[in-house]
Amino acid sequence: MLSAVLAPLKDAAGPFASVAIDASRVSRATGDDPEQHWEPLARKLRERGAPDDVVEAIGTAATAGTGLGGERTRVVVAGGGRVVLDEVLPGRPVRDEAQYGAAPHLMPVARALATTCPHLLVRLDRTGADIELVGPRGAAEGHATVEGDHDVLHKFGGGGWSHRRFQERVEDSVARNTEQVAKQLRTIVQQEDVELVLVMGEEQAVAELQHQAPEELASVLVVVDSGGRAAGTDEQAEEEAVRAALDAHRAEQRAQVLDELREQLSRQQRAVDGLGPVVHALRRGQVDRLVLRDDPTSTATLWAGEQPLQLGLTEQEARDAGAQSPQEVRADAAITWALVGSDAELTLVEDDDLEITDGIAAVLRWSDEATEHTGVPSMPGHGQPPGTTADNA
Repeated sequence: MLSAVLAPLKDAAGPFASVAIDASRVSRATGDDPEQHWEPLARKLRERGAPDDVVEAIGTAATAGTGLGGERTRVVVAGGGRVVLDEVLPGRPVRDEAQYGAAPHLMPVARALATTCPHLLVRLDRTGADIELVGPRGAAEGHATVEGDHDVLHKFGGGGWSHRRFQERVEDSVARNTEQVAKQLRTIVQQEDVELVLVMGEEQAVAELQHQAPEELASVLVVVDSGGRAAGTDEQAEEEAVRAALDAHRAEQRAQVLDELREQLSRQQRAVDGLGPVVHALRRGQVDRLVLRDDPTSTATLWAGEQPLQLGLTEQEARDAGAQSPQEVRADAAITWALVGSDAELTLVEDDDLEITDGIAAVLRWSDEATEHTGVPSMPGHGQPPGTTADNA
C-alpha cells in the first residue's frame, strides 16, 4: 500500500522540500487553522536552504482546503522545483515538520497509512445494498447502490398453504436480490485493490450473501455486528464496529509478518535485522518488507545520494553505492525513500511486538552469500531506532 500511494515520487528528483502539517478541521479554538501552522514551517524550510519559489509552492498546497472534516495530516513534497506529492491522510501528525535535503520526508505518510486499509462497506437489506469504497487513505473514494428486481419482500400473516407459498416467494426474492449484490461486489473486488469487504445489515440478507459469495469474495468478507440500511441506525455503534474489524485485520496482518520474520531470522535466510544489515539489503534491492519500531524520539541519521538506493551508514558507503554528493539525513527519510525506490512495503511495530536489533529488520526477496545477516556495531547517532528526529522537527 505504501509503494502504491507514493508511486508518483518514483521519477522525482531532489533536493526535496517536505512538510507534514496538521490540516485538521475540528475547531479553531484548538488551533485548527493551517495558515497558522504554515508560517513556522515556511521559516524552517528557508533556514534549511529551500528556495523561495519552492516554499511558496508548498505553502499554496499545504494551506489549500481539503474538503474534509475531522483530524487530518497533510504531507506535501516538492522536488525539482515543483510539488510532486500532496496527500491528505487520516489523523493528526505527531508534530508539524519541515525538511529540506537529499531524501523526501515520508515517514508521516507511512505512519498514517499504518492505521488504514482499503475496504468496502456494504450496508445490506433484503432489497439490495449500499456499497462504499474506502481507499488506502481512509477516505471514501466511490459509492454504488444495488437494488434488486424482485420485490415480494413482506412476510404474510396467517398460515396454511397460501402462507407457505408466499413465504417461499419472499425467500426467493431475498436470494435473487442478494445474488445481484454478490455479483456487484465480486466485480468491485476484481477491479479494486481492497483487503476487506465489511458487511452489515439484515440478518437474513447477510446470511444469504455469505452463502452465495464466490471464493474470491468470501475470502475477504467480514460480517460487522452493527449498522445497515435501516433508518435510525446507530452511526456511532457502526463506526466503532467497523474500527474494531479493521483493527483486528491489521493486527492479523502484523502477526503474519512477524511470524515470517521470526522464522527467517532464526534460519538466517530471507531476513536480516539491525541498521547495518538492513541498509545493505536496501542498497541491493533485496527488501520485500521492512519492519520498523516507530520511535518519534530517534536521532538516527544516514547518508543519502541522488537516487533512493544510494544510502549508507557513512558518506563513503553512500559514495560506493553511486552517490556523487551524499548528504546526512534523517534515517527514517532515507529508509522510506529507499522503500519507494525498490517497491518494498513497511510494517510498523510496537515496543513489545518483537526484539529486533536497532528497532529495524526486513523480510527479503532473496538471500545469497553477500547478504549481511550479522549486525554491525552502531555508528555514532545510530543507537536509536530510525524515527522522527526530535531536533529537526
